[in-house]
Amino acid sequence: MNIFEEKRKKALIQLLIDQYALDADRDDAAMDLGEEFDDDSVLDALIQVANNPDEIDMISSSCGEAIGKIWARRSCFDEDKYRALPAIPRYGAYVVIKSKKPEWIQKYQLEQGKF
Repeated sequence: MNIFEEKRKKALIQLLIDQYALDADRDDAAMDLGEEFDDDSVLDALIQVANNPDEIDMISSSCGEAIGKIWARRSCFDEDKYRALPAIPRYGAYVVIKSKKPEWIQKYQLEQGKF
């Protein structure tokens, strides 16, 4: 990762976790992180925000989708972290997994009705 990408990643993480930033900007940050980066620091930030019980649904859902995209790209599913997610981000991750890694649905018994 070059220095520009590293700075962008850090700026997006900071924006995502900034509760005083505009909701739309935080939501965009979650989506951009899920599209552009795969490393653990990004996953950790997305999971942190997704697990915040005071987070708004739009951002929680986008975090879940971003988490699912990263897991799918890495071909590495973290079942414990998935099951620990609240319903809204867990469903966001589920939708991505169902689309990109449908074999995980049966392998990990990820049932749509369990949200």
